Amino acid sequence: MIEIRREDFSVDRTTKKMKNPQIGAIAIYVGTVREFPEGAGLEFEDDSRAARKLKEIEERALNRFDIEDVAIIHRVGFLSISENILLIAVSASHRGPAFDACQSIIDDIKDFHKSWGEEVKK
Repeated sequence: MIEIRREDFSVDRTTKKMKNPQIGAIAIYVGTVREFPEGAGLEFEDDSRAARKLKEIEERALNRFDIEDVAIIHRVGFLSISENILLIAVSASHRGPAFDACQSIIDDIKDFHKSWGEEVKK
């Protein structure tokens, strides 16, 4: 599941949808806006390129790791310090593949952020 939205997200609501009898682990990552010198927050544009790139990242993880499902929710617009930016949830039968896939997705998105996100100065 890929979702790009302006409003905040619910970790509980997202992970509840991922549970089934075969799932033994759900690895969760929540990225937030951290404080940086002279910064007021981050800005992410809502564009179709982002949705396509996140879908590619999701598909790569599903093909590479022994996992059942991936949820990536990314917020757009201006986000202030301490606001949620990103939710990644990965479900699998076992914790190892869930953690490995989650880490891989985080790294791929971090690389993409270099061309998508922008620091907003005070």
